[in-house]
Amino acid sequence: MDRRGQMAAAYVGAVVGAGFATGQEVLTFFVVYGCRGLLGIVLVTLGFCAFGALSFSTAQELQVASYKNLLQAVGRPLWARFYDITITCFLAAGAGVMLAGAGSLVEQQWRMPAILGVGATAVITGISCYAGTRGIFLLNGYLVPVMAASVISLGLVSIDGLWQSFSPSGTSQLWSSTPSPLLPNWWIGALTYLSYNSILGVSACTPLAASLPHRKWAVWAGVVGGLALGLMLLSSSLAIWNGDPQVVQLAVPLLRTASQVAPGLGSIYGVIIWFAMLTTAANNLYAVIARLGRQPTPGLVGGLLVLSFALSLFGFSSLIQLLYPFFGYLGCCCWLQMIIYRWRSRFLMRRK
Repeated sequence: MDRRGQMAAAYVGAVVGAGFATGQEVLTFFVVYGCRGLLGIVLVTLGFCAFGALSFSTAQELQVASYKNLLQAVGRPLWARFYDITITCFLAAGAGVMLAGAGSLVEQQWRMPAILGVGATAVITGISCYAGTRGIFLLNGYLVPVMAASVISLGLVSIDGLWQSFSPSGTSQLWSSTPSPLLPNWWIGALTYLSYNSILGVSACTPLAASLPHRKWAVWAGVVGGLALGLMLLSSSLAIWNGDPQVVQLAVPLLRTASQVAPGLGSIYGVIIWFAMLTTAANNLYAVIARLGRQPTPGLVGGLLVLSFALSLFGFSSLIQLLYPFFGYLGCCCWLQMIIYRWRSRFLMRRK
């Protein structure tokens, strides 16, 4: 896989974390709205492509070393400082969500203590971050294609029973869950999801985008990564729609769906979900280290992992349903500032 493919894989890996791969985010932001959730997926896919291409090309042109430098380049000092702190907290919190998801995974699927999943994920994440950019590219290059193929395959297998899920009796059972009070309708859910996930993905990948040799490669990576994310979102939604009503009550909905397709598939998919958690946790922590302008020393990586572990104690589902929408609303203003910057820069170039 060349650098363009590795960049697109890193983008997918930064977004496809515990909430995405487990189906908890798909359930919270799309499935609960029924058929209108499909419109949300289309909107989010287009947004992933546009924001990925926009941000990666900007990072490549400006040769910024971290998202802090990117924010300083596109916005005013006070605005940049506010979002610098916000995004840093979000990235660190995202790593905590990944660890919490690992604990829920091993507890639900293998009936093992949650601390084992948290500990193993933290150790491998720390090793990947310590290896630097090469370690992050390597981790994403191997694991993201496996995750994407698995999620898409699960969605394709679920198509056989899809029409039954769309029957009146099926929809009333499957979509009996009430949307979060922070997400009252489908388009707010979609925009919020797009906002925090694209901020998370772009922030985590800014140091990697700056290392690309050509602007076109950055645009290509953003578009291809966005399309892959949209296809995975659709596949996950199809799989959950085809599940039984109990699916919506679980912390890891897609794990039960996979188990219903074939008895041994649940364990295989459980390992794949764990891969998703690893890639996102590693991308997040490496972005925080790059923001601090430090080398990934064992002490620094260990300290960040301890903070992430403390956050994971709040629980996986609770973090997804409350923390992510909050950061999503904050991220909308960040993207508006990025769009204004690109418009102004293009306008000034034309005038010259």
